[in-house]
Amino acid sequence: MKCLFLTSSPGYGHTRAGEAIDLALRSQYPQIETKYLDITSLIDERVSAAIQNGYLQMTAEQPDLYQKLYDLDKGFYQQLAGKIPADQRLIDFLDEQQNRSFPELFSRSRFTLPAYYKSFDSALFNTLINGICNRTRIPSGRLITQGLLGLIFSILSSRLKKFVNEYAPDFLVATQMYPNALLSRSIQKGAITQPVIGVLTDFGVHGVWVRDTTTLYCVSHQGAAEALIEQGVAADRIRVTGIPLMPVFANLPTQEKARQDLGLKQAPTVLITGGQCGIGVAEALKRLMQDERHSYQILVTAGANVDVALQQLAHEYPNRFYLYGWRDNMSELLCAADVVVGKPGGLTVSETLACGRPFITTRCLGGQELHNVQFLQANGAGLHVHPDQLADTLSGLFSDAEGLQNMKQKAKQLGCPNAAQAVVTELENIIQARGLVFPTKPVSKKVVPISKQVIAKKTVIGGL
Repeated sequence: MKCLFLTSSPGYGHTRAGEAIDLALRSQYPQIETKYLDITSLIDERVSAAIQNGYLQMTAEQPDLYQKLYDLDKGFYQQLAGKIPADQRLIDFLDEQQNRSFPELFSRSRFTLPAYYKSFDSALFNTLINGICNRTRIPSGRLITQGLLGLIFSILSSRLKKFVNEYAPDFLVATQMYPNALLSRSIQKGAITQPVIGVLTDFGVHGVWVRDTTTLYCVSHQGAAEALIEQGVAADRIRVTGIPLMPVFANLPTQEKARQDLGLKQAPTVLITGGQCGIGVAEALKRLMQDERHSYQILVTAGANVDVALQQLAHEYPNRFYLYGWRDNMSELLCAADVVVGKPGGLTVSETLACGRPFITTRCLGGQELHNVQFLQANGAGLHVHPDQLADTLSGLFSDAEGLQNMKQKAKQLGCPNAAQAVVTELENIIQARGLVFPTKPVSKKVVPISKQVIAKKTVIGGL
């Protein structure tokens, strides 16, 4: 029996959720075969990189444009489809991205169709951008742009269908909305007949997820289920499972044990995740370390690219400021902390809740992150504050032991450490309903884990 996991870059959380389900599946059914497909790999590598870089640039530098894209804003999509002229901000953004990724074509084709391309995908991608940015300067520009959008969707859908049919899985698990949407046409035509399970990895529901062709939706909480129902999905096609997490989150250490294993003191402890550091909270951390109201112990997962300001803090406070490199397993750090400050991605929030820790973010990029923040705030398990307010906010939390403990309890109640197994149970039900069974015969060869599951050692900087 074979399972195909469908994801899409950028965003590691989608793949991580798939890996969690994979581990839960293979721990119970070692003979099952699994495979992953990031749908961006179906596109020319250079075009794929351009799209991913453009997405990251838009979320970081043009959050209002990204919010319109995420919200399926009618006017914004009419501009992308060439139905109405694009406004100058969108033109400037697309011009900048095209010049960055395809400078040789940008310089030659600013107002005309390019004379050559290195790949078919490059031709489609750049011609679409030219049609949006130069709608009135290209003959039949509006019709070309509208036609290209439909053609691109059709081509990607066809490539995905080909991949699925060649691999021939028994069922598919989509942890991102775009591959789920691309499957729809092939399923409607009968070209793909396997069940498709959509696993939502955030605390909100985007309309692109909603498809009659999705066999079952596994969602993070009851509110997400209700949002799907409001958009026309039958209740019997929805299950509240939580966001799938790695097995380690079902067997967590106590805070005392986690701190002991990490060589930490028993003190007010704050964990800052790498994503949050990436958008700059060095000044806020400096104020925390200088705050005389509490002698904080700060843990920072900074990844490979450590900010100079963070290194300086590590040297200045060697017994209270700890820098860590990339960690495949965050559970120990999360359990050691009292409060987590981070970028509100669905998986990060879900891992934090599973460990029973309040989550604070100092910047929300909108889109799915906004859903996650709203979920935390509505349930009393998190806050959204400005970086300048972080020191006072944390001081207030640590000065109110009862209030902080209450937030921890609410976080724990929202956590779903066994979500991956819950998804596997739903997969079993679907397979059994089709008259199939999972293979149960033991295998003699060693099963290769999907992830190394090795905790990275603490990066020693300065006196750490």
